[in-house]
Amino acid sequence: MAWNNQGGPWGNGQSPWGRGGGGGGGNQPPDFEEMIRRGQDRMKSIMPGGFGSGRAIGLIAIVAIALWLVSGFYVVNAGQVGVNIVFGRFVSQTTPGLRWNWPAPIGASETPDVSTRYSVTVGYRTEVPGGPKRAIPEESQMLTGNENIVDLQATVFWRIKDVEQFLFGLSDPNASVKNAVEAAIREIIGRSSFEYAITQGKSAVESEARDLAQQMLDSYKLPGAENGAISIEQLSVEQVQPPAEVMEAFRDVQKARADREAAINGAQAYFNQVTQEAQGQAAQLVRQAEAYKEEKVSIAQGDAQRFLSIYEEYRQSPDITERRLYLETMGGILANMNKILIDPASSGSGGAVPYLPLDQLLKNRPQSGETVENPTSAQPATSQPGASQ
Repeated sequence: MAWNNQGGPWGNGQSPWGRGGGGGGGNQPPDFEEMIRRGQDRMKSIMPGGFGSGRAIGLIAIVAIALWLVSGFYVVNAGQVGVNIVFGRFVSQTTPGLRWNWPAPIGASETPDVSTRYSVTVGYRTEVPGGPKRAIPEESQMLTGNENIVDLQATVFWRIKDVEQFLFGLSDPNASVKNAVEAAIREIIGRSSFEYAITQGKSAVESEARDLAQQMLDSYKLPGAENGAISIEQLSVEQVQPPAEVMEAFRDVQKARADREAAINGAQAYFNQVTQEAQGQAAQLVRQAEAYKEEKVSIAQGDAQRFLSIYEEYRQSPDITERRLYLETMGGILANMNKILIDPASSGSGGAVPYLPLDQLLKNRPQSGETVENPTSAQPATSQPGASQ
């Protein structure tokens, strides 16, 4: 049926409000009673028997089924995975986009976010992310291997690893992660000493507790499944210290321990310094002794060589060599002493008696360790006139 000259889909040049589309009456308000009446007339033309007729019931059923089927469409956003469930059983996974699954009560759809990094805390809570911490002593206080108590707070970051196990294997994922991590940390702290836990054991606790908690979570899976539901990406121990009740005493112990370490380090430094100085002096003495040894050996070798050369000359000319040695020896003896030369001719029968100035000789005698300025100088003898022989 062509509608070109029928005044639009309403026919007879009528507008949807029951009046013509043009003319002076276009500014009048719509007549709602007329609209209702026309709608009823059209429904009667479609369903002559009314809503109770079979045709009307079929039409309503078709519309209801269509609306029910349309309700099965859902959207999977980026970073999410769509999960189709039919009669309570996992059927399939879907990628991001517009997807469809049987609507309730036959089926259902879930869209867990596998890209989000979730977190859970152990030992404390915060009202808002980054806000002040509220301690949970029943979680944070743990017993060490030597029966001391430490106060530990940690944060765990995890992601969804298997959506099927996540939806059907865990009723409360956050509680499962917290319980597994807390149990793992308690086990590791329970076999560690107090000193180790609060000092260098922090990184070891993080690594070992993460692996142990992951093993626990992997065991929470449906029969026949290969993977667990959750993957722990990071476990961060934010605080490990004694309880607040004994903090002051612990600080005193730490201060005493620091003082002890400082004293030990100072003593070790002094020991190293003295040892190095002693080793240096010993090395210097050894070098001096080696030099003295080489000097004496060289002198002895020179003397031996000189003796051999003199002996060879002596074999060839004994008299000359003996005379030369005598002169050299006497020259060495007389070189460093005062000498008095007496002229034999002056001591004749008619001459003067030689006079030796012994007091001057004793006074001018060089002391031990002194050197004589002119070893060759001689004190001449003087004669006293008028002296008789």
